Amino acid sequence: MKEKEKKNFLKVSYNLLATTKLSSTKKLFISYIIGWQKNGKTCFETNNNLALKFGLKYSGIRSVLRELNKLDFFNAVKKDYDEKTGTSGHEITVNIDKLDAFLASETSIQNIDSTNQETSHFIQSRTDIQNDDSNDEASDYNNEVNTSKSIESIFAIYQLSDKIDVYSVLEKLGYDEPDEVIDFVEKANSTLMDFQKFITIAKNLNKDKNKNDYTGIIITDEVLTKINQMIQV
Repeated sequence: MKEKEKKNFLKVSYNLLATTKLSSTKKLFISYIIGWQKNGKTCFETNNNLALKFGLKYSGIRSVLRELNKLDFFNAVKKDYDEKTGTSGHEITVNIDKLDAFLASETSIQNIDSTNQETSHFIQSRTDIQNDDSNDEASDYNNEVNTSKSIESIFAIYQLSDKIDVYSVLEKLGYDEPDEVIDFVEKANSTLMDFQKFITIAKNLNKDKNKNDYTGIIITDEVLTKINQMIQV
C-alpha cells in the first residue's frame, strides 16, 4: 500500500470503551488527545478544526469541551483568541493517571459483579452434585434442566421492549474489535436502546453492507439469525 493510501485509526482502550459514564463522542475525543500525547505532542486546535474532524457543529464541539473540562483528568485551555474571526485555539491535555482512576471505580464494580456470578455458579454446581445422589429419574430430569440452561446461555433472551446495552449485545454476537463496536454505536447514535430499535438498526446495516461505498461494521445474515434467536417468544 502506498503511503498516501494508508488509513489512520484512533486507538481506544477497552476500559474507556466499556465505561457507561461517557458518551461515544467523548470516548473518541479523549482517545484523540491521548494519541497526540503518545507521539510526544500536545494537541492545539481551533473549535472549527475539531468540529470538522469529529463531524460536529461548532456548538457541538464546544459542548463536548465544556462537559469534559468538568472532569479532573481533562484540561482544555483557550489560547490565541482572534478578535477578527472570533475564534481561538485550545491546548488540550489528558492526565492518564487521573483517567485511570476515573475508570477504576467502574471496573471495581464490574469485578464485584463478576465475583458474585462466579459464587452463584459455584452454589448451583454444589446443588447439582447433591442431586446426582438421588435416583436415576431425578438425575435424568436434572440433566435435561442443565442442558436447557446451557442452550439458553448461548444467547441472552430479550423482549422487544427491553432496554439493552449495545456493547453487551454486540459482544454476545461476536463483535470484540473496538473499531466495529464504536462504528455501530456511532451509527446508532446511542449506547442504550430498546431491543426493537437494535434489531431495526442491525437490519438496515445488513442491507447497507452491499452498497459499493459502504464502510464500517458488517452485519451478516448469520448475525441476523443470531439476533432473531435472542427474541423472547
